[in-house]
Amino acid sequence: MTQDKPKKKTVREVKEAILGERHFTQPQPIRCKWCGSVDIIKHGVKDGEQQYICFKCRRQFSNKDAPYGMRTTVDQLGASLGMYYRGESLSDIAQHLNETYHNPVDRSTVYRWVIKYTLEALKLLEPLWPTVSDTWIADETVLKVEGGNLWFFDIIDEETRFLLASHLSKNRTISDVRIVMTKAYERAGKAPRFFISDSLPAYIDGIERVFGADAKHIKSHGMTESININLIERFHSTIKERTKVLRGFKTLDTAELILDGFLLDYNFFKPHMGLGNKTPAEVAKVKSPCKSWTELVRKVGGIQ
Repeated sequence: MTQDKPKKKTVREVKEAILGERHFTQPQPIRCKWCGSVDIIKHGVKDGEQQYICFKCRRQFSNKDAPYGMRTTVDQLGASLGMYYRGESLSDIAQHLNETYHNPVDRSTVYRWVIKYTLEALKLLEPLWPTVSDTWIADETVLKVEGGNLWFFDIIDEETRFLLASHLSKNRTISDVRIVMTKAYERAGKAPRFFISDSLPAYIDGIERVFGADAKHIKSHGMTESININLIERFHSTIKERTKVLRGFKTLDTAELILDGFLLDYNFFKPHMGLGNKTPAEVAKVKSPCKSWTELVRKVGGIQ
């Protein structure tokens, strides 16, 4: 008994089979953006966006990828924060959002985002401990805040480039130096063996009072010296970048908060060529829950 040969499919039948596999897939259920539940119901339309209510967590949401109660998406918020801490002005950021995303926001709105998410970033990232080397470098520069000159102190780890502490003060006293040294000591969980700074006498006294006799002071004699000169040059240029957007601030409290934000941006979100395009936090083996401002906005917003 001979078997019948299988009927050869036409070109049209082959195309229809392929299209069927590609396009007739099972639709994915809409999930609550806050808890991930599929137990939801439609709840009207707002600003052209379908709204839903979740029966599990009782929160309202839309499919738009934005934090609760906000119309600007997570990606736009994260990009705005990154632009600000890279030196862009509030007005330039607002203009960028309008021109690129047709999202007309005022510069004051961008400013509120910066304050809100900088505070959230401090709560999330400040408690994390870095693994740093035994050599730290300190420096200070002058900033103009509230119409006057203030001294801005920073301490950085030589090996990881991790900024351990900063401090803003009206003076350069022993007390001010001790404050920034104590912050660095608490952040690192240890004292350095070598501490490099300029010849400010307050550093020498502060080293002994905060770190004890085991920490040795090494005085930097300026740009002609070979010791750590490349790091110091890059460190100074970083300070200049960080202070550009502070010119418009009128209060000391706001300036201190934004400086803390720059410190977090530098440590956790800004890769460095000198570190193999890694962030100081990565080199310092910090297990950060987010690696960008966008990830931070998503995490603190509780979005699934």
